[in-house]
Amino acid sequence: MKKSICFLIFFLGFIHISFFTSAQQSAGGIPAGLKELKNHTELPVLRVNGPDVMELLREDENREPFTPERMGVSIPVDLTMRNAGNWIRLDNGDRLWRLKLQSASAAGLGLYFRNFHLAPGATLFVYSEDGSHVIGAFTSGNNRHDGFFATEVVKGDCIIIEFLEPAGMVGNSDFTIEEILFVYRPMIFPGDRPGMEDRSGSCQVNTACSEGDEWRDQIRSVVRIQIKNGFVAYWCTGTIMNNTAADYFPYVLTADHCAKSPGGSYASAEDVSKWLFYFRYETVDCENASVEANKSLLGARKIASSSPLDNNGSDFYLVLLNESIPPAYEPFYAGWDITGSLSPSGVSIHHPSGDVKKISTYLNPLTNSQWGTNPGTHYKVIWNATANGHGTTEGGSSGSPLFDNKGCVIGQLTGGESGCYNLSGPDYYGKMSFSWLSNGSADSVRLKPWLDPVNSGLNSINGSYNEKQVIARFLADTTVIAVGSLLKFSDLSMGNPISWVWEFEGGEPALSTSADPGEIRYNTLGLFNVKLSVTNAFGADSLIREKYIRVVPEVFPNPALDEFHILLGRYSTDPAEIRVYNAQGQLLFQKVNTSINRKFISVDCSRWPAGTYLVEVRSLADVYSRKLLKIKR
Repeated sequence: MKKSICFLIFFLGFIHISFFTSAQQSAGGIPAGLKELKNHTELPVLRVNGPDVMELLREDENREPFTPERMGVSIPVDLTMRNAGNWIRLDNGDRLWRLKLQSASAAGLGLYFRNFHLAPGATLFVYSEDGSHVIGAFTSGNNRHDGFFATEVVKGDCIIIEFLEPAGMVGNSDFTIEEILFVYRPMIFPGDRPGMEDRSGSCQVNTACSEGDEWRDQIRSVVRIQIKNGFVAYWCTGTIMNNTAADYFPYVLTADHCAKSPGGSYASAEDVSKWLFYFRYETVDCENASVEANKSLLGARKIASSSPLDNNGSDFYLVLLNESIPPAYEPFYAGWDITGSLSPSGVSIHHPSGDVKKISTYLNPLTNSQWGTNPGTHYKVIWNATANGHGTTEGGSSGSPLFDNKGCVIGQLTGGESGCYNLSGPDYYGKMSFSWLSNGSADSVRLKPWLDPVNSGLNSINGSYNEKQVIARFLADTTVIAVGSLLKFSDLSMGNPISWVWEFEGGEPALSTSADPGEIRYNTLGLFNVKLSVTNAFGADSLIREKYIRVVPEVFPNPALDEFHILLGRYSTDPAEIRVYNAQGQLLFQKVNTSINRKFISVDCSRWPAGTYLVEVRSLADVYSRKLLKIKR
């Protein structure tokens, strides 16, 4: 792992009272309407005319150089629970409102709200027509003082918006959908395999590959940004930045031109309040495994910036997120260096074309350069081939960090000529050393007032995790065990926890309040959740791994001579059907165990020829298969 050695901050005891509250983008759960998918076909469809996609693509081909990567356009609407959708009353008195929206040929649809206010207990979900992509539940915790709200993009051209109103809160919630974001460029959604529809060029290298092994912390500092500027949406990249107060304010550094349209207009304060920041949007391995569920936060406010064209500056744009970053996102606050040294090697971590996180490597010293006519504003970099590709940059990489060989941010991407079609083309990064003080005299065009709020005069600082934030983490020795077996769990939580609560569904004991819960026995077949809740002096966090432990039947003895047994577990209440097949697929044995008191089933195999057999146990929840070897007497 790349160790940040930019500089160690030696002063401690700086007292700061944070004004942020830690909040997740959504609360999770299952929409009530998904339990009756067949009824979705009966929902009336509100069809919204979309843009001319071919015209948009033609415009993109002819767009001005070095402008951000457009991914969608907004369709103005005025939809409320009073003028659209259907209401039904549930048996318990709750009311359910659903609206089915379709805009043909969209790769995905997003929503922008105004007057957004949900009453306590109310929930809002948005999901694809087939239920394969669900976001929410959004709750009263998502209410904001300005009434704005926005959702991530949901897969497909047809989505369902579902609002559940508790019986005791009738009429206490309201919202207006004012824009539908029509995404016309391909996107990778949770559960998709990026290799099937990769957004970026084939030369790009996933951060999960070996090239990222020395940069795992820095990778956690990089975010994908869904930019809103008027009725247009773009992709850019940003970096979570550390500061000398060590207060973990959620500053994100990106490029000034990301906030600027090709026509020259900047994103308004309202637009910036609707930017979406995606954390850990990456694959879990080098070979384009599926992308995990999104982790995102909504909204920011501009702190400082400097345009590269209007004043020949260093092209930086610094924002402060509207809320602190949840511990579950495990953010790394990147260190920085403003000495202006020409690093001999390093990397950039970015989201080319809005794709999953990639890494590009340089192995030759940077050179001083410029973007406009003002010399010394930018670094020039040439990328090198590595073990798994030849990383470059693309649209969507704009604003991404340039790290030096010590793991410190030294600049952010303005643009360049590199790409999978031009591997040796140069790229240009606005220097942090120039952004520090040289864009002008006002705080609004400098980085120093914000990243050195205590006026330390330091030229570099380390990156770090928020040591005050407690983060729940754990691992099991294994996740598949035979029924009746013991399993050990290890607490890997960060932030010096002082209390622990373990919950072992299906396990014995089912609860532990020790850091080391000891051995847990599983006597029941099935898939079981494990939850760990931890606290420290500053807060709390919990982690639930759903269907984490799979308990399977035990077949013994194996190899078998004349008889073998199938251990089912003492407390199983589901009827279990046992089947045994030979290597040719012929069914040799079948029995249904309906007794909850029968611990195991015995099978006479004395007449079977030696060979390999398949033992199958079918329950209501799962199908378990084990191989059995029959030997000769």
